[in-house]
Amino acid sequence: MIVPHPYYRLNPKRAIYVSGKIDRELVYRLTPQIIELQAQNRDPITVYIDSPGGVVASAEALLKLLKFSDQNSTPSCHIITAVTGQAGSAAADLLSSGDYSTAFPASDIVYHGVRIGDDSPLTLERTSMLANLLRTSNDIYANELARKIEDRFSLRYVYAREHFDSIRKEAGDGGMSDVQVFVDHFVPDKLSPKANQVWKKARERYFTYNKLFRAGYEKMKKLKGEKSAAALEGVNIKAIVDFEVKQHKDEPKWRFRNQGMARLVEDFFLLDEYETAFQGKRLRKWSTSWAKYLLPEEEFAAISAIANETERTDQLVEKVGPLMSPVLGFFAALCHALQEGENSLTATDAYWLGLIDEVIGESSLMSLRTIEEFKPDEAAPTAEEKAPAVEKVAANQAVTAGT
Repeated sequence: MIVPHPYYRLNPKRAIYVSGKIDRELVYRLTPQIIELQAQNRDPITVYIDSPGGVVASAEALLKLLKFSDQNSTPSCHIITAVTGQAGSAAADLLSSGDYSTAFPASDIVYHGVRIGDDSPLTLERTSMLANLLRTSNDIYANELARKIEDRFSLRYVYAREHFDSIRKEAGDGGMSDVQVFVDHFVPDKLSPKANQVWKKARERYFTYNKLFRAGYEKMKKLKGEKSAAALEGVNIKAIVDFEVKQHKDEPKWRFRNQGMARLVEDFFLLDEYETAFQGKRLRKWSTSWAKYLLPEEEFAAISAIANETERTDQLVEKVGPLMSPVLGFFAALCHALQEGENSLTATDAYWLGLIDEVIGESSLMSLRTIEEFKPDEAAPTAEEKAPAVEKVAANQAVTAGT
């Protein structure tokens, strides 16, 4: 039985409509509507989107308004986003920013990297500055995207794992790792050709991560004592140089002076992306959030019984981290791949990439809504359970008849 929950249901009666270009004029037009909806009550607000994109700052302004609390520090309204036709660029980012994000089946969702419109003459210095600015901006937006969609993407992965053994059996390769099954078999069959191009770029990036990480790790093992950040980066650079020399040992004309320096820089940032993915709280969060579904029931129960929270979390990360870290590395690669080129996705593509929670009307695609709204049907009473009730009714009827 499905019991509807307002956190997962579109509501046109409490909604705003983001249509056309996202700019300051749109923000001016929608601001009174948003404030009025928030003043009425703190129920969820639906944001319908049909926009090619626009100014990132204006999209962020809209999101801040939607997430606004009030002078009494009342919790912000839950935001449900829905693309009805098109969500491109800044509009796609707004779509993924919803607490619950949905798409109508025929929607077109477009992601691409940061763009700079500039008519100034290009010089060596200016070109270098713009390249660094674009790279930094793309890294920032890739990390922001990762923050917004990590729960959706990790849910896709956890859901997929129950199919891995049958996929290995069908492929006749019982030695495939979980991440190989997920990346090479489970998801690609579900994507459109355009989305598969993004997936392929992420795959290539991920396996480059692994090669570079192994090269850097061997150098790191030889270090002794505390080292500064610059010293650690220096070790990575030395490892990358050795890696590239080895990669091109059969190419006598290959030199760092030519294309090699650009590759060295690219490798450095790739390795930095990979290492950053495993730092901070993300791996701990993934490990603790999904441990219940990834560990044997007895093992999870034993760790859950540990009273000390820090020790309990450390145990979960120790057990679950090795299961989640490979897909976390691929996830980082995917978020960066979406910032390259022009990536036009269908609603179903966006679902499998973790960019949205649900495709409206596609009941075959598991969603957080179907999980949260599902309530087991009440079992019909047994004969023994019915008996007392029947006797009571009979007694009541006898009393009534006597009266």
